[in-house]
Amino acid sequence: MPPSPRPKPVHQLSARGYLRRVPGLEFSATVVIHTSPDRAFDYFADHRHVAKVLEGVTRWEPIGSRSTGVGARYNVELVAMGVPLRGVLRLNRWRRPHEIGWVSESGLVEQHGGFTFTEVPEGVRVELHVAYVPPASVVGELVARRLEGTVKRRLQRAMNRIRDTLEAS
Repeated sequence: MPPSPRPKPVHQLSARGYLRRVPGLEFSATVVIHTSPDRAFDYFADHRHVAKVLEGVTRWEPIGSRSTGVGARYNVELVAMGVPLRGVLRLNRWRRPHEIGWVSESGLVEQHGGFTFTEVPEGVRVELHVAYVPPASVVGELVARRLEGTVKRRLQRAMNRIRDTLEAS
């Protein structure tokens, strides 16, 4: 089953009252893992792995008893430039072993993203795609663009660590 189409880029006015239209920023990271799509999906679906492999994430905890599937919600905290950014993410796509997606429900950074899992001859290609609107209008966008390379490198390192973990076990 092919992955669902990606959500449209974030380019609308914010429901939280931003004063002007701020273009969304997007980034992605990809890795090929020598394992099955099911095994890769199960690893990424386990919320306990997020803070272990993703630099800057200090909290990724389920809200309530549900931690998988569409509708599962998480309290998330990411430290950027020494500032903790907190929010709530909700899973809005869950098709084992093809994709996991989320949208933000609250927090300073509006975002949506997901993982897609595509079977390839070498195993599975996992792609992470995130689109977001930085906080603080134009100033936030300028800061986010300066940090974009750092964020991309961190995400790629995290994907590589996950690959190494899955291939070692």
